[in-house]
Amino acid sequence: MATVSNVNLTIQKGGDGSRRRVKVTYRICFSSCEVLAGSVFVEQVKLRGDDPIWDDHLTTLRSRCVKAEKGCVDREIIASVSRSTLDEDGDTVIFGIPIFADRDEIYARVSVTPFSPSGSTADSNIVTGQFGAAGND
Repeated sequence: MATVSNVNLTIQKGGDGSRRRVKVTYRICFSSCEVLAGSVFVEQVKLRGDDPIWDDHLTTLRSRCVKAEKGCVDREIIASVSRSTLDEDGDTVIFGIPIFADRDEIYARVSVTPFSPSGSTADSNIVTGQFGAAGND
């Protein structure tokens, strides 16, 4: 079973501008059986807000398919994320003046899930009319 370890998140603090540099590093290790089978996994990296009742999904930094490879792989993702996204516990602002700055608690969640092919269904638009004996269509 593929394993994820050593997940580390850093977020640039301070400075001007509406975006912050976010970096997530981690390690993925695949089993020898997964490598032999050529297994494919969906690798996802998400930022989440830590809250007492439930944690909020803030943004997805990566979502892609990866093929198992021999040994372990170290990953690094660097992204520019808006401060409004990182502000998971909104501040109190009255007439444009910050009154109370609520502390934000953010973590990265990395998952590696076995890929399972699935089908797809799509519907067309609906055409209306009178197609029976009483209709002109």
